[in-house]
Amino acid sequence: MSTAPPNGFRKARYTHDDGTDYATIFTAEYAGREFATDTFATADTRYEYTMVGDDDLTLRSMRALGGRRGGVIGPRTDHVVFWLTAGELEMHFPDRTRVVRPGTPYVASASEAYRFESSGTVYHGIHIADAFLREVGRQLGFRLPDGPLLFDQQDEAIARREPLRHLIRELQGSLLDDRVTGPMRTALNRRLATVVLDTFPIRNRGEDVPVANRLRDAVRFIEEHAAERPSVTRIAAACGLSERGLQEVFARTMGTTPRRFLRDHRLDRARDELLQADDPSVGMVANHWGFTNPGRFARDYRERFGEDPATTRRDRSNPRVRAAVTFIEQHLDGRLTVASIAEAAGVRPRRLQQLFRAEHGTTPTEFVADLRRRKAATGALADTH
Repeated sequence: MSTAPPNGFRKARYTHDDGTDYATIFTAEYAGREFATDTFATADTRYEYTMVGDDDLTLRSMRALGGRRGGVIGPRTDHVVFWLTAGELEMHFPDRTRVVRPGTPYVASASEAYRFESSGTVYHGIHIADAFLREVGRQLGFRLPDGPLLFDQQDEAIARREPLRHLIRELQGSLLDDRVTGPMRTALNRRLATVVLDTFPIRNRGEDVPVANRLRDAVRFIEEHAAERPSVTRIAAACGLSERGLQEVFARTMGTTPRRFLRDHRLDRARDELLQADDPSVGMVANHWGFTNPGRFARDYRERFGEDPATTRRDRSNPRVRAAVTFIEQHLDGRLTVASIAEAAGVRPRRLQQLFRAEHGTTPTEFVADLRRRKAATGALADTH
């Protein structure tokens, strides 16, 4: 069960196997029943809840397989940013209903109450104390509302980059280490809180535009104008930040510089074109994305993808198979059949079977099963939070 050493760092694990009642998770971790009411898990639910962290920030995971669970979550002292890797979660607020599915992160602001229902979900997230998040925001120079701190959801342009999940993976070893305490742990927590503040827009800011919106505009501008190789000055002007401000927000949240981000995006688009065009010339593709030095393009391409652009062009797969794989990856947590995959790829099921045998040495069904096993293994590793 839970341990609480003097430094405030603690770990806890609750599971149906040790006889823990589902409601106990909420009463034990949130100091009373007033936080959550009507919590339930049907008898056939198998669940495991883990948490690690301190009073400022904790990482949490919930694996709840089979059955259904739900309850009413009241106002809290912490904000929750989470994502699912399996299942579906319905959140019913007084003025709206939100269905959360695997992939996209979601923020639940501390002051907002909601009723939830879910089944077969695997949940990962961080809980950040409102007081700590406000402190970090003030240190960053953010203009915060006097009332409740409310967040909007991440823009899709930012969500697909997964900055928070990338940072959690980078810091995971230290975050799980109970020897990392005091100022060291606070510094780690501050890095995570900063990414949350930089990527989830704060509401009720009046005419002040949230930094999260500025970052969104910068990323969108880069994506839309990548082939033109816009300067940092031009990107900064497009999103309404100074060049220094742009450099700072990219460094602390995206882990790179605007110039490097632009270069990597151009490389990604060049690779897509090499894989998808009917008869792509490496030189033509490089020029299209603003790479005028063939040697430097090849060097940067190898650094990012581990192979030469000519190798990518030579070994590119059948476009029908690529379409099928993309469809599978996008719907991995849903119901997939050979017929639905074949329809998405634009071929007959029998032809899809032949193409997968030729290219992957397996069937579409076996390919899906293998991807799901690998994803489950990755999720199990993440559950060590």
